[in-house]
Amino acid sequence: MNTQPDHSSPQGPAKGGNVPPARAPAFNLHGSIVLLSVLCIAVHLVRTSLLSEAADTRLLVATAFFPIRYMPGMFTLDLPTIFSPFTYAFLHGDWVHLAINLIWLAIFGSPLAFRIGWARSVLFWLVTAALAAATHLAIYFGDAVPVLGASGAVSGFMGAAARYGLRANRAHPRRGFDGPLLSVRQTFAQRGVVPFLLVWIFMNVAIGADLFGLAGGRGIAWEAHIGGLIAGFLLVPFFDPAVRRSRGTPFLH
Repeated sequence: MNTQPDHSSPQGPAKGGNVPPARAPAFNLHGSIVLLSVLCIAVHLVRTSLLSEAADTRLLVATAFFPIRYMPGMFTLDLPTIFSPFTYAFLHGDWVHLAINLIWLAIFGSPLAFRIGWARSVLFWLVTAALAAATHLAIYFGDAVPVLGASGAVSGFMGAAARYGLRANRAHPRRGFDGPLLSVRQTFAQRGVVPFLLVWIFMNVAIGADLFGLAGGRGIAWEAHIGGLIAGFLLVPFFDPAVRRSRGTPFLH
């Protein structure tokens, strides 16, 4: 911070003086993150304000992720079976659930979106959401309890952020993660990354097991969160255009 007195005139800086740096934009969310957030909010508004309880139940049956759909004897190749691994991410249990997911999405999603662009960001959301659902399916195969919420996809963005050392450009937020994508080995060598991942995993397991009484009796699909985190961590090189333009990839170095 510059503590020297400002001798410039009220009309502006003196001729030949230093021009003050431009202020960072007040709105630093990438458009794709805004779009995904608005879709989640709109879906919840429709469910809570416009739909009857019966209509909301029908919507959940059609769009939430039910592991039991994929059981032998239950499996049918219908639209809910095909699309629910993606659509469940736009459903939320309540406004608190929605707000928490959107806050984390804003923090970790925008820097990645500014780096990889609109289309790749939306595709990254869909892929990590689907792989989070697949993780839950592998563990709870045949379970009739539905899964809903953006946490798996948001966890994917958090996993991707680790591959940049969690270092977004704070001076110019719209540059996002502007450093190199790190190899797996380099990522774990970065200061703060391993503690961040360990604390995040512990908190998900602790809340999922309701060790602190924070879940309020609601089930938390923490395994899906970890599946999304791992998916984002490992797959982000395939979405980063800087890596795709280079001759090699730091994916497994």
